[in-house]
Amino acid sequence: MKIEKVDRRVKYTKLFLKESLVELMREHPISKISVKMLCEAADINRSTFYAHYTDQYDLLKQLELEVIVELEKHITKDAFSQKTAQTILSMNQILDYISKNADIFKILLSENGNSTFQKEIMILAQEKIISDILNNPDIDERTSAYLQCFVVTGALSMVQKWLHDDMIESTEKMSEFASKILYNGVSAFYS
Repeated sequence: MKIEKVDRRVKYTKLFLKESLVELMREHPISKISVKMLCEAADINRSTFYAHYTDQYDLLKQLELEVIVELEKHITKDAFSQKTAQTILSMNQILDYISKNADIFKILLSENGNSTFQKEIMILAQEKIISDILNNPDIDERTSAYLQCFVVTGALSMVQKWLHDDMIESTEKMSEFASKILYNGVSAFYS
């Protein structure tokens, strides 16, 4: 029973540190945040911090890794190879996860966030989503690579704008919007 309490305390300590990091990153890039600042914000001592992380960059990396792992859980194999009900469901799940963790995503995708995280998100999208969509034997490899970059950066920018606008549109509306663009291009919005 005592082990459970320790695990719970560790869990809460890590949660407070992550929340403190996100709060501090609203105002400062990670390079301007010290371990001392994090400990003061989370109301813990430095030895507790160092029991879990080597420095502020390690804490940020762990947070980013958790986000990537959670995003991967919502991407099923071949869900995006063609537009189906499963495609919209997968997009809804991804956007629901982003919406529920909007504070984290706003920071991680902002100028105060780590550009490596944005690249990892783009790689994940290219490997797990976009390559399925653009897997067309009529498109040569170089053209496919350009199309993937275009689609992924556009989708990431769309999510950033949606977050910046406080997610006025529902996840369902955003999923449908993204789906139209992915499968029909911009021309889907013109009569």
